[in-house]
Amino acid sequence: MTEADAEHEAIADTWRNVGASDYEYFERYEKPEFLALFWAPESRFRKAFEQYLDLDDVLDIASGAGRHSAQIVGRCRRLTLIDTSVDATALARRRFASASHVTVTLSTDGKSLPFEKGRFSSVFSYDSMVHFEPLTVASYIMEVASVLKPRGRAILHHSNYSENPTGTFKENPDWRNFMPKGFVEHVCARAGLTIIEQQAFPWNGDSKTDALTVMEKD
Repeated sequence: MTEADAEHEAIADTWRNVGASDYEYFERYEKPEFLALFWAPESRFRKAFEQYLDLDDVLDIASGAGRHSAQIVGRCRRLTLIDTSVDATALARRRFASASHVTVTLSTDGKSLPFEKGRFSSVFSYDSMVHFEPLTVASYIMEVASVLKPRGRAILHHSNYSENPTGTFKENPDWRNFMPKGFVEHVCARAGLTIIEQQAFPWNGDSKTDALTVMEKD
């Protein structure tokens, strides 16, 4: 196993091996004040979501217990969630048990998307990829390009932290991994995805540690 593979597995295990299904992490981030950062009318995440995504067939990557999917479940024809955590996916399955159009998938590797090519109208990931290794994000972008239908779009919330290139994500502010947003521009170009909008912004403090990228399949 390479060092890059080992770090990818360490990050996945942070959320994969959480123990009990009532793990307090999931409950903490369900609180209204935290959800408002993403779904309040004035939120940059909500504005981008409403402006760019077609909710016919939607994929939520690194979905956790489904807190973001819960905001749109009633608006999608089909909705698919994928996450590496056994506990999170179990919580999500219970949450959406009465929604026949929702599928919850357990990811086996945390970097691939085991779905048919050209299926999804939209893909999104909020509040997860900020922690991922750059090579993991690159893998997901290539996979997104595969599973999106032509002219399908994705919104990815990822790190824009450019310090400590040799360190681990837990050493950095708010656990943001090293990954300047230009890296995402490069991978999108190689994957056949056109960037429609990209914005960098602070999460805490003044430094623009985060980025939101909207991309479209060519």
